[in-house]
Amino acid sequence: MRIYLDRSGLTITYLFAVLVVVIMTFPQTVNAEKKKNYSVSPGTYKVLTTSRKLSDESRYSEAINILKKQLPTILQNQYETALIHQHLAYIYLEQKNYSKAVAELEATLKGSDTLPPDSIQSLRYNLAQVFMQTEQYGKALPIINQWFKQEKKPTADAYYLKGLAYYKLNQFSSAVAPLKKAIALSPHEDWSVLLLSIHLEQKHYRKAAVVLNHLLDLYPGKKKYWLHLTDVYLMLKDYAKALATLKLAYTSVSLEEKDILRLAQLYLHNAIPLTAAEVLSTNMQNKNIKSNAANLELLANSWAMAREHKKELKYLQQAATMKDDGRLYKRCGQILLQMERWNEAIVMLKKGLAKGDIKQPQQSYLLIGIAAYNANNFKTATWAFTQAGKYKKTKKTAENWLQQVNQKMNELKIS
Repeated sequence: MRIYLDRSGLTITYLFAVLVVVIMTFPQTVNAEKKKNYSVSPGTYKVLTTSRKLSDESRYSEAINILKKQLPTILQNQYETALIHQHLAYIYLEQKNYSKAVAELEATLKGSDTLPPDSIQSLRYNLAQVFMQTEQYGKALPIINQWFKQEKKPTADAYYLKGLAYYKLNQFSSAVAPLKKAIALSPHEDWSVLLLSIHLEQKHYRKAAVVLNHLLDLYPGKKKYWLHLTDVYLMLKDYAKALATLKLAYTSVSLEEKDILRLAQLYLHNAIPLTAAEVLSTNMQNKNIKSNAANLELLANSWAMAREHKKELKYLQQAATMKDDGRLYKRCGQILLQMERWNEAIVMLKKGLAKGDIKQPQQSYLLIGIAAYNANNFKTATWAFTQAGKYKKTKKTAENWLQQVNQKMNELKIS
């Protein structure tokens, strides 16, 4: 997190310069603010200007020493004491010595009654930021809230700081309003991402979708937001919007293989198998996705849902051969059986059985028997139905088929 030395992000050198001008232009006794004395003695004025010059030259130790030496001489002047502590705080901030900066800022605020209201507000804001930088969020938040009570027109940065403090303290619900206000005043990508993380943490997915859509309006070329929005819609089980989002991403940004595969799966889930098959085919040809067994099977499934069984068989056979998988061989056999390509079906079904890794092998035996019967291969049919008859679930069906085989053989006078 960036630390600002002032609400406007002023540098320490500039702050010193402004302070000197302020000191020089203040009336020697009374400011326009109701009878407050903001005069500075010549000795303190000289110390402040000298410390500024030394700090400009990065001679911080010398600047600190002359400021500290001045303190015992002005203990009765609360305003000058506060100015010295304020200068010390800014030097320590410049050195990133946050523990000492905190001590000096707190010392400055002890004399806050003697300082102009704007200076007090700046000091509070700076102290809150230092506490945030040093991860003392519990100390930062009360100061931020106090600052807001006195501030007529808080900036977007201030609202973000408040939201961040609540977030760091795991007070997620309280963090939302200031973050939304900050984003409304000045859209920042990081701020929206923080708000998004809060909604996701609270499982407020519809609110997360709103933030992601806003991010995509601003950064349409950022792939991660397309993918996050797809995930959010999937969490909401809004598969149509998930598909629409990933479809837009597909035409807007370059997707990785896993995202293209998910797009195809979403097309299938939304019962648009032809487009799923086209996406897979195109990207296999373009080498955007691998032509491996898993992807070929997904392509085959897409053609199956589209009722394009010849294409289904083509890619399923490729997947089965590549993977040497009994389950896939069995599926090929079933398709070939439906196409009445009896002998090819027998070959594939036998391959599946030979692998020994298929569930319910009795079904494969029945299918082989049916294919063989229709091909007038009664010897193979008898063997297959006999094997199927050894299983309780298919015993009765197998026996009925065996009777038909025997009857057919008798009709054809085959022994």
